[in-house]
Amino acid sequence: MKTTTNQTSTGARDTGAFSLIELLMVISIMGLIAAMTIGAVKVASASRDRSATTTQLAKLIAAIESYKSKYGTYPPDCVLNAALNPERNPLAYELGGVHISGGNFVADADPNHIVTPAMMSSVFPVPAPGQPGFVNAAPNTATKPRYVLPLQVGTSKTADIAMIDFTGTGPMMFLRVPADHPLANTTVPINTWRYRAYPAAGHNPKSYDLWAEIKQSGGGTNIIGNWTK
Repeated sequence: MKTTTNQTSTGARDTGAFSLIELLMVISIMGLIAAMTIGAVKVASASRDRSATTTQLAKLIAAIESYKSKYGTYPPDCVLNAALNPERNPLAYELGGVHISGGNFVADADPNHIVTPAMMSSVFPVPAPGQPGFVNAAPNTATKPRYVLPLQVGTSKTADIAMIDFTGTGPMMFLRVPADHPLANTTVPINTWRYRAYPAAGHNPKSYDLWAEIKQSGGGTNIIGNWTK
């Protein structure tokens, strides 16, 4: 009696290698996991930006109200054209304070930063006819800083300073938003707080509008401001 033995052909032998379909499945799963991870990171980053911006908004509101209590009016805005240029406001100087030095102004937050009348008039005009300068200014002999808002470098600072040359006359000081603008690196070099005092057609006609424009996680613009409607 002849015994036969079943032998597995070489082509059907298990080599332990992945088939093409299995490889495609693994690549698809890895891509899905990567996409989910990137999406979660974007959402978390957007959440941090909103939180940081909201926190700074509250601090700026407190500083502006303190300014109002001290001077009887809210800080001036870019009255040259505040409706079109709300980001070009003198809040950094008014809240931070300046000293008068000859015909120029020296920022309390940065003693090396000097503002000339030409620089001022090109970005935002004088607060009152015949009175060139800032409202929150002191003679050069004053020794104590006049800031309402702590702008100095350090862990206790309330807001960051951004130096921007909007007109080519020299860099001016503005308050930086702690998040990117939706048009960052294109038409907006640095994201700054937007401000309008007593806006006739704004959200708060009897006081001021203060807001930031930041990126949304899914695209678009998220506006964080001092109004509720």
